[in-house]
Amino acid sequence: ANKPEEWIKMQTKDISDTLDTSKPIQNFTVPTTDTISTQFLMKKFIGVNISPMLVGNAGCGKTQITKGLLNDMTQNGDDYLQQTINFNYYTDSTLLQSQLESLLEKKAGKTYAPLGKYKLLQFIDDLNMPQQDSYETQTAISLLRQHKDYEHWYERGTKWAIRDIKNTQYIASMNPTAGSFFVDPRLQRWFWIAAIPFPEQSSLNTIFAAFLNKHFSKFKGTIQELVPQVIKAALTLHSAIESNFRKTAANFHYEFNVRHLTNIFQGLLVARPEAIKEPDNLIKLWVHESERIYGDRLVNAEHLVQYRALAADIVKKQFGKFNLNKYFQQPTPEPLIFAYFVGGLDDKLYDQFAGVDALSGRLRDALREYNELNAAMDLVLFDDAMKHVCKISRIISCSSGHSLLVGVGGSGKQSLSRLASSICQFRTVGIMISSTYGLN
Repeated sequence: ANKPEEWIKMQTKDISDTLDTSKPIQNFTVPTTDTISTQFLMKKFIGVNISPMLVGNAGCGKTQITKGLLNDMTQNGDDYLQQTINFNYYTDSTLLQSQLESLLEKKAGKTYAPLGKYKLLQFIDDLNMPQQDSYETQTAISLLRQHKDYEHWYERGTKWAIRDIKNTQYIASMNPTAGSFFVDPRLQRWFWIAAIPFPEQSSLNTIFAAFLNKHFSKFKGTIQELVPQVIKAALTLHSAIESNFRKTAANFHYEFNVRHLTNIFQGLLVARPEAIKEPDNLIKLWVHESERIYGDRLVNAEHLVQYRALAADIVKKQFGKFNLNKYFQQPTPEPLIFAYFVGGLDDKLYDQFAGVDALSGRLRDALREYNELNAAMDLVLFDDAMKHVCKISRIISCSSGHSLLVGVGGSGKQSLSRLASSICQFRTVGIMISSTYGLN
């Protein structure tokens, strides 16, 4: 292809056939102008044995671009193997070496290499995260530097014999605003560095349209027609949230990026024709998912009122023919609650509760079942408590869903978590934090 448009068309023509909307969005990489150009350059550098490093803020797609490239190179018969290693604060050289050696085998003498004639591509995510010791060094990074400098490291144990490591190559990514701001220049010199900006609106529209068009192709025509409007409204709301809720010292978690936007669309992809029967049901689902992603992270009532005003304005402009004002009216908007247990505790249909009374009856049944099998919890299921149970169950039902509950002691964090876990038919294990609690 001589033109970028032709290249993009070649890459995207079969994407709808490979997408499986029942799996997490993170499992797939939708080709856009940005991702294809970056992957093209990375592949060229890998071909001449130069390691690429992607640098960018959280949620800009560094990991997704690299995983898409690795999957393409390992699945198309290019004689490559892949390994992903996520660095964190406690990653040290001992742990890293055991991970790096897990896919290596001993060849002749002191030489170690991947299986057969394969070349191993090792993706180091969050390269700059390991803690610095008292000498301001990071042992994991020092091990990587030793390998890049001398193509060997030492066997750990009593002999400390040299191990020559062959047919391996690193790909790295890092967020310069987290962890240490810099990595050892003696390691960094071995990498080709590319700055990754946040995706443009056109790229985001391409990515999410691919998923939503595939998923809602089985729904009514009037619902399919709303998909472009929903995507536009979601992107507009995300931009408004980024502009109005800035990260501060007090609200350091006010950092909204593409991951949050992806979680909203992931919530839309659990919709089923049995629940979303009319166009306004899809709009309600989007409004609900947006408030769960954005609204639940806001720290006070004033910010939540401000968020609802932004959302109401966008809904009015994009979906004026649907009357949804009751879900935004102040000071007491009508509850809009979707959950997996609307039809029963054994039914996994994600649907809207008809009202607070229906939710109360369902949760009383769930609490009665929990008390029959466990130590009894004497809970008063007032409105906010019931909403919190729905929020927790929604999070833990999602793939890679992790919930951090913030509140004063005695506010019901543990009890509501246990009830939500029971509703999802999960086993709950508690970890007791004491003064002697530590890594060991």
